[in-house]
Order: sequence, then structure tokens, then C-alpha cells
Amino acid sequence: MTRTVPFHDSLYRLGQVGAALGVQLVRLVEVIENNRYSAVPIEFASDGSTQQAEETPLTVTNLAEPADQTGQVPADTEAVALDVEGRWIVFLKPQPEQGPSATFPAKVVDSLGNAAYSVLEQVCTGVGSFDDKSGAQAVTAHNLAELSLGPGAAVDDGTIVMVTMLTDTGQPPAARYVFDHPAYAKYLD
Repeated sequence: MTRTVPFHDSLYRLGQVGAALGVQLVRLVEVIENNRYSAVPIEFASDGSTQQAEETPLTVTNLAEPADQTGQVPADTEAVALDVEGRWIVFLKPQPEQGPSATFPAKVVDSLGNAAYSVLEQVCTGVGSFDDKSGAQAVTAHNLAELSLGPGAAVDDGTIVMVTMLTDTGQPPAARYVFDHPAYAKYLD
């Protein structure tokens, strides 16, 4: 026997049962202080958009931001808030800028000195062949081998390397690019 089960709007169901479970859909309005925000409860309208459910604001703490720095989440951001021991919390962290993936093939375009190189992201076009990725912009990447071994490990222009994107400890963190391409032998005339 076959039974057809209709599809349901799961987020709407979450909104329906959320009040009993300590879950609330909210729209952040403004920063109160540090990682705490003023938010208003929202609900789904019949067309699937969201609308304000109540006038009474909530105080919401964003656990993805430091408690001792001013929050950066823009106004009108919507989230699911959880009631934890009487305190409404969300976990909203910034999206990384759209750019190259965490590890990508790149062509060395130019040496900038001190183990730094200008590199351009590549796409694989076949076995052992690469082309510049459409829309890619050159980034500065450091050769870890050259930082360790000195200028004898310098890389020639046109070399294809695997570049890894890392974030530093700055506030906010900045993207840094590195590759490890030891060139141990240099030939003399």
C-alpha cells in the first residue's frame, strides 16, 4: 500500500512550536552594546515572506561575536534565536568575502621581493593545463620555503603553485595567502 505524504513548510512548523520550545524567529534592529542587539519577533506570512509578529522587543546576544567589542551584524538581519536560561541567543558570524576557495591552483605572475609573489587563480582546462580563472584578481602570496631557506628558494614567474588562504589574528581577521614551493637547485652559467 502506498501513502502520499504532503510536504509542509518546515520553518513555519518550527515557528509554530518554537514558543513552547524556547525558539523564536527574530529580526535584529540595532546594536544595544557589544554583542547584544535589540530584536523583534517575526513570523512567516502566507506568501512565505517574514513579517513582524509583536511590538515587544527582545534583547538577543550574538555568541559569534566577542562580548567586549561593538557588534557588526547589520540591521534587519533575520535569525532563529534560542532561549537559554532566560537569555535569547543567536550565532551569526560574517560571511567570508566571495573570493578564491581555501586552496586553489595559481600562477606566479611577479616577484614582489622578500618571499612575496603576485599570483593569479587558475582553472584546470585539461591534463596538466591551466588558464586564468575568469574574473580572478591577483593576490599577494608568500612562499613558505623561501621564508625558511632564503632567496635560493625563489620561484620563477609562470610557475603553477597550490595556494592556501589563511586568516590572521587581526580584528577583523584578514585573508593571507601562502604556498610552499621549495626550489632547492639554481643553475649557474
